[in-house]
Amino acid sequence: MIDVRQAVQIAKAKATEMLFATSPSLEEIERESYKDRDVWSITLGIPRQFNDQDPLGQLSALSEDKQYKRFLIDAETGEFLAMKLREAAYR
Repeated sequence: MIDVRQAVQIAKAKATEMLFATSPSLEEIERESYKDRDVWSITLGIPRQFNDQDPLGQLSALSEDKQYKRFLIDAETGEFLAMKLREAAYR
């Protein structure tokens, strides 16, 4: 069984490896079931990378500076199972 700290470390390592995220921030932690497995659901905020030459990219940079990804980590083994887009709730 892995604890929440280990799950966060695994999620951050996967974000760095897969998305080249330099400084993912911890946003949410939940326990849930995924494909009949007990998992840690770790949501990380990933800073967006923008192209200075792209005017549309600059516009979206003003509205959203992070994208949010959920990393599902098996709570028993620590195995990375999935990464999902986490939509931010706006008021």
